[in-house]
Amino acid sequence: MPQAILPLLMNLSIAIMFVACFMAVAHAHPVVSKARWFALCFLLGLADPLANLAVWFGVNPDAMRLLGFTLFLAAMLGLALALSHFHDRKPFWKVAIAILAGGFLYRLFTLDAPRDALWNLLLFQSWYAMAAALCAYAVRRHARPSPINTMLYVLFLVLTVHFPIKAIFASYLGSGRTEGEYANTLYAVISQTTSGVLMVAAGLLIIINFLQSVVQNTQAQALSDPLTGLPNRRAMDRWFDELAAAEADEPAVVAVIDIDHFKTFNDRFGHDMGDRVLQTIATVLLSHARGDICAARLGGEEFAMLSRSDALDPALALQLLREIRTSEMPHGEAVTASIGVADAVVTQAEDWTALYGQADRALYRAKDEGRDRVEAFEKDAAAQARTPSRPARQA
Repeated sequence: MPQAILPLLMNLSIAIMFVACFMAVAHAHPVVSKARWFALCFLLGLADPLANLAVWFGVNPDAMRLLGFTLFLAAMLGLALALSHFHDRKPFWKVAIAILAGGFLYRLFTLDAPRDALWNLLLFQSWYAMAAALCAYAVRRHARPSPINTMLYVLFLVLTVHFPIKAIFASYLGSGRTEGEYANTLYAVISQTTSGVLMVAAGLLIIINFLQSVVQNTQAQALSDPLTGLPNRRAMDRWFDELAAAEADEPAVVAVIDIDHFKTFNDRFGHDMGDRVLQTIATVLLSHARGDICAARLGGEEFAMLSRSDALDPALALQLLREIRTSEMPHGEAVTASIGVADAVVTQAEDWTALYGQADRALYRAKDEGRDRVEAFEKDAAAQARTPSRPARQA
């Protein structure tokens, strides 16, 4: 039995295992359906060990060498494309196709070249090195900074260097003049083993990346309102904690927005129409949620905006009222809202709770004063800001 048969079968098993793992991951969670691309890459990677086995069993050597080389190179390049696709970036299709075409032509015209010649060994491994370098570049260019992505980047750099080093080792240790001789060399054992270990490491790091995506997506869903896409109350509470931990001296501002007569609206037009109104108002708030200003839906018809600066002031609140009132609503009638605003210096989470309570009390005062207005909370007296030329409020 050839010396390299065991590591070769090991690599074959590893590729099959990762194909199954990536397909299972893609099937288990729709967020990581892109795992199918990686499953395809490892499936193509099966070609190299299968081609070697086929040659040992007497199948056409030239055809198997060309097929095995080309498909394994396609698998490596596919990893680079899949990594870019996974991070929602445009893959390097032109570069990958150029490398694949160049590698295919090289292999086609060197099938009769001396297998153990150093120049041929270096050329053979250089195509794989280019593919590994493209994988490293895809991670570096497109992946978000993280310890896992850093390790994956370093791993692909190691793979890039590993391939030409293999050529030098092959020349030094001897790689055989034929596939049959290759299978019985020490180099074949070392080559298949090191390649298998490195590809296992790459596969595991990519799977960890997918699992992190699932966790992050789950956390994002827990912090967002499914109807409007705005952050929810839980997200706002987290903002409170983060801003309080910053211990800044600038005044913080909270505005609580409530749609006027929303229950009556739902009774009249139905909940589906009410949901569309909520989405329209969320769009208005989101258009101002930039820089230091954040927006959230607290529940029902109640929204909130907060800021660590004076960007969220009564003037902006008045603008929000005007935009809500003039927005094109699905039922064709105007919708109004009431807003309560409060500001204070916040240094701890309890201050945020108190500030939100003040804004909420200002909101209730706006409701009591006739709705479709802004009320600003002040410790000594309630200061109000009315919208000019306000149309008659609907009961």
